[in-house]
Parts: sequence; structure tokens; C-alpha cells
Amino acid sequence: MRAKKLIVFALFAIYAGVAYYLLFYIRSSLLNFYTYGEYFRENTNFVPFRTIAEFVTYYRADDAVYGDFSFDNLWGNLAVFMPAGVFFPALWKKQRSFRVFALTIAAVVLGVEALQFLTMRGACDIDDFILNVSGAFIGFAFSKLNIVRKLLFTDNSEKGEK
Repeated sequence: MRAKKLIVFALFAIYAGVAYYLLFYIRSSLLNFYTYGEYFRENTNFVPFRTIAEFVTYYRADDAVYGDFSFDNLWGNLAVFMPAGVFFPALWKKQRSFRVFALTIAAVVLGVEALQFLTMRGACDIDDFILNVSGAFIGFAFSKLNIVRKLLFTDNSEKGEK
């Protein structure tokens, strides 16, 4: 069981490193080009589903400029936190409670959005939050599958689950 736990932690560390790269280093920082006020005006959205609707429109219109970007943005934001939805409950018993998991993942995603704003990498967007959390919830649903439990869960007990 100890070897399994090390392997799962190693896989989680690899995932965390890849996610960190995708969330913070795939785009250049705009710190040298904007003030925070300019960046805030141009790169924040607090209206739910505005960006999602805009990207779906671009994608459905087969827009030559934004079509592929829209697809990558929508599915990428959904996919980036899916593994967290599996790894968190597999590694930490308390994360098997949906309520605890939902609060944890919301805090993690809010932290990512805040750091992206502070480092001026990407956009600070409520729709990113919605997609990231939705992806994590999908991953959490996968964590309930027996095959996932057998492969990744580092214990066999069902204690503490709700």
C-alpha cells in the first residue's frame, strides 16, 4: 500500500506541475505592458457565461481567428481541473465528502484566478471559474467509479465518506 501511495502522489505532483505550467507559463505576463487598472478593464469578466457564450459563438461560426482559440479555451478550462477531482479524494479522505471537496476546489480555483490577475497572466474571468470547478466536479464523479477507486485510492476503507 505504501508503494501505491507514493505512485499516486508522484502522479499528482506531475499533474500539479503540468497544471501550474498551463495556468501560469503558457502565456506571457503583461506586467511590462499594462498598469493594473488597464489590465483590469481589458482582462476581467464578472458576468457569468458572457465569455462562454462569446466563445461558443466564435466556435460555431467556424471563426478563422478565434474558432480554435475558443475551443481550446472552453475545453482546456474544463479539463485542467478534472484530474484534481480524482486525485483529491484519492489522496485525502476528507475530500471524499462533496461539500468539503467543493469548498476546497472553489478556494483553489479562486486562488489561481487571483494569482493570474496579480501576475497578469491570462484573464481573471468568472467563466474560467465556472469551467474549472465544473471540470473538477466531473473528475469527482469519476472518483466514485470502482475502477478508479481500485487504481488510485490509497486505502480500502470507506470511513468518512458521505
